[in-house]
Amino acid sequence: MQYKYLAEWLEENRKQNLILRSLGKFEDQYFIEFSKQKKGLHINLSSQDCFCFFTQNKTLPFIHKNELDTFNTHLSKARLIEFSIFETDRIISLNFSKVDIYNNKQNYTLVLELIPRYQNIILLRQEADNVRILDCIRKVSFAENKQRQILPGLAYTPPQTDFMINKEEVKFPVSIQTIKKISESSTDLPNFNSMNPLFEDLYFNWIFKARNDRIKNEKIKQFNKVIKKKNKKIEKQKEELLIANKEEAWKQQAELLKANFTLLKKGMNSILLKNYYVADFPEIEVKLDPDKGAKQNIENYFKKYRKARDGKVEIQKQIKKTQHEIEILKKNIFDLEEIEIFLANQEKSKKTKPQKTSYKKITINEDWEIYIGRTSNENDILTTRFAKPHDWWFHTRVFRGTHVILRNFNKKELPGKLRLLCSQLAAYYSKAKKSTNVPVDHTQIRYVRKPRGSAPGYVTYTNQKTLFVDPLSIRAVSEILDNKHRDTKTQNM
Repeated sequence: MQYKYLAEWLEENRKQNLILRSLGKFEDQYFIEFSKQKKGLHINLSSQDCFCFFTQNKTLPFIHKNELDTFNTHLSKARLIEFSIFETDRIISLNFSKVDIYNNKQNYTLVLELIPRYQNIILLRQEADNVRILDCIRKVSFAENKQRQILPGLAYTPPQTDFMINKEEVKFPVSIQTIKKISESSTDLPNFNSMNPLFEDLYFNWIFKARNDRIKNEKIKQFNKVIKKKNKKIEKQKEELLIANKEEAWKQQAELLKANFTLLKKGMNSILLKNYYVADFPEIEVKLDPDKGAKQNIENYFKKYRKARDGKVEIQKQIKKTQHEIEILKKNIFDLEEIEIFLANQEKSKKTKPQKTSYKKITINEDWEIYIGRTSNENDILTTRFAKPHDWWFHTRVFRGTHVILRNFNKKELPGKLRLLCSQLAAYYSKAKKSTNVPVDHTQIRYVRKPRGSAPGYVTYTNQKTLFVDPLSIRAVSEILDNKHRDTKTQNM
């Protein structure tokens, strides 16, 4: 972060009367919670950029870590009395004061070294004329840095850098162009007339969002890789099933050999026999093992029969199991794509049991409700069992995709706005997600039929109409509906 932006933020927030309650951590983020305050100080030490800001946002699951015990022991109930920024680099110091159990005044300084690649938080205590390090987030020895050590018990020395300080005045309003670029005197929206809301927006809507997207994409990539492997597994299982389906052929050949036992001689590679299991008794060539006698060859065919018979049932079970596993993986991908904040925090995930999820749903009012299937099986149940005759059904015409159901509780006419939004949802959750002008059919459920024996999610329909739309996510549709609801409420007041 540029020095002048940090200096401006400090100037805006210099006057604070806060008492520290605790310091928490989440990944490379730290949060100072203050007593009797809704807001706290968020310290961003990510490798992309370093800065701090006050916020009431409780999105991140900051927790107390053992590595922060020294910080919390000394700073708990300490009063923040002063902010300052070093004249040499992007280093902010927070000066605290507290009275210990012996009624002695103790002065502490929390140093935030907001320098990319060298970011650190260091706790200092004034001891006579010396300032000693009590603890730090990153401990640095001479082996890592020949200029200075950052270790408990040593005197604190600021880093010696050739960093050029920019003390120019910040020209408001400012806006965010990219994660690494802030524009001044900006007319772009949103823009800001102070640094704290800009820093808050930069972190949650840019840096943290990019992190979430990266994690989600990595997870989705892993799931797709597993799905690909399982599809190959199913292909192999189906090949095994085709072989297993020859069980009757093995049995028939075994019985034919048994009926012609006297004709079988050791050393024969095959034998021509009349097939009594087929009309007109055509001849059939039965392969033999020349190294085996008649009894062994017959037993060999019975063994193939028993293996195919028993294996057929097991293979079918395995195919169903693998298909079910693929459905779960696809459901996980669907859920991941819709998660607004994805927290890769192992400690929290261990404590929290995953909740079972059903269809994606948007409640509009007492007349309408939108449901979205996530897998072929869910589409099947949603359309053929859950939906009622007067509900509306949406699906892309050419592309494979999910089923979108608009529940019509009071059997009303379909509003044009809802028809458009449901069509856009159906387009978004299809193979045409990244296309434009996608054809989406819609009709009432009473005109949708599922052919007997067809695959899950497959239906036929009539009396449809087609709308060409651009895809829209469930989040975007929810926001549009929420804004419309608020506008209607305002007009009625």
